[in-house]
Amino acid sequence: MRTLIVSGLGALEEYLYATAIALRAHPGAEVAFASRQALPDVLADRAGGGFREVLLLGMGLSADQDRLAASFTALRKAGAKIIWLSGGVPLPAGMPEATQKLFEARVGEDEDLPHWVATSLGVDAVDLLVLHDGPARSSTAKAWQERFDAAGWSFANSRDFAPLESLARDLADRVPPDRWGDGTQRLVAAFHAFGYRRLETASPAMRRLRKDIGSVARSGVMRVLITGESGVGKETVAQQIHVQSGRRGPFLAFNCATVAKELLESRLFGHAKGAFTGAVAASPGLFREADGGTLFLDEIAELPLETQGMLLRVLQEGRVQPVGETHEVKVDVRVVAATNRDLPALVHERNFREDLYFRLSLVELHVPALRERPEDLAPIAQNLWRAMTKGKKPLTDADMAALAGFDWPGNVRELGNVLERASIFRERTIPELVEEERRRSGRAGERETERPDDTGVAKLAFGEDATLDAVVRAYVKDVWERHGRNASETARILGITRNTLRAKLGTDR
Repeated sequence: MRTLIVSGLGALEEYLYATAIALRAHPGAEVAFASRQALPDVLADRAGGGFREVLLLGMGLSADQDRLAASFTALRKAGAKIIWLSGGVPLPAGMPEATQKLFEARVGEDEDLPHWVATSLGVDAVDLLVLHDGPARSSTAKAWQERFDAAGWSFANSRDFAPLESLARDLADRVPPDRWGDGTQRLVAAFHAFGYRRLETASPAMRRLRKDIGSVARSGVMRVLITGESGVGKETVAQQIHVQSGRRGPFLAFNCATVAKELLESRLFGHAKGAFTGAVAASPGLFREADGGTLFLDEIAELPLETQGMLLRVLQEGRVQPVGETHEVKVDVRVVAATNRDLPALVHERNFREDLYFRLSLVELHVPALRERPEDLAPIAQNLWRAMTKGKKPLTDADMAALAGFDWPGNVRELGNVLERASIFRERTIPELVEEERRRSGRAGERETERPDDTGVAKLAFGEDATLDAVVRAYVKDVWERHGRNASETARILGITRNTLRAKLGTDR
């Protein structure tokens, strides 16, 4: 009997454990992941798959009920029994009785999803439940947690479901960490290399950028230019291009403004032993070190004109000539350059080569400033803070209100600096440190009356006198509304539990 397991994406780790438990009951099942909004389409696409059973794990069922009912009907006509397994989530209000009759719902009271799936399917999953509930004390448990972190990091940046399915199947099959495949090893290695950097995409602008990153990464385009203010996350974008490309070589980053002019050629292209005073050993240079991978050249506008000419030739020919050598070496390197300056203006002023600009800007990605995407502030702050404090101390409503009340001219880097100071000086509060940062940046005494997106919640928060609780509730409701009233997605973005979300909304949603 063919089975389809469709898992939600709310609390990612919880849903992955639930999927693994369901796979133990149905080892050969097909697995799909879907948001509440995407569920009708996911089911419709698989209606002709010959499934005898469809398990919906904790999925929200209130999105576009007409399409959802049509998908249910098509599956039932094809002979599928639809079972909705949930934990403490009631049937959506207003769902037509005819639609409800199309599936069997098993709703647990005050049960978390993995436990409820194990109970409902009669699966012995004690090891998984212990791993899910217990602290990661053993080396094996810590290795699994690394895998969860890496898969979650990958999904947050690329919306790639492959690591999630691989992780769920390995959990279900009791695959020990020392037998993980090459793909998993590369995923964890990438996570280690890039730390807690995540590309938060709650705002429409960053959602578009994420899609563009995926298209560029898979296209094979070898020259990319990233623009944006200082501190917006241009290196994170470059990292994601590399990770999603599947290139097996390393990701190397170089700031063009940090090396003396006379040493730039050697650092980029390498040198032979004795090529110049102090060259006591040969050096391959960054292009050869990054062979097969990606070289990120930050602050590309700071390269001297003569070095720009050498770089142009490497980009055109795909070959480097180390200093002091007579032969060229072929290299396969994707070059991602970044700048916070106006390159066309520099070209006009003859301070940047026009031919190099056009060579680099075949594909150009712009990262908006943090003040232009206020929806991203909360998840960015939550993730940075969680990494800095190892999840031991959550950000409070007062903390979030203070962070939201500053326009962050230094963008994500400045936000991270303030949070890091708060993690070091435990006796100082985040509101105090934000006010210090406001004075340092010359913005003391300023009050924001509205955000660039001109939302009602921004006007309430900064244009009127209101209680902190009213500001927080208004902001939470605004995020909830803008994300289709999807409780799981809203809770993920805000970094809170669904129960906390319900309390803030003042509902039982």
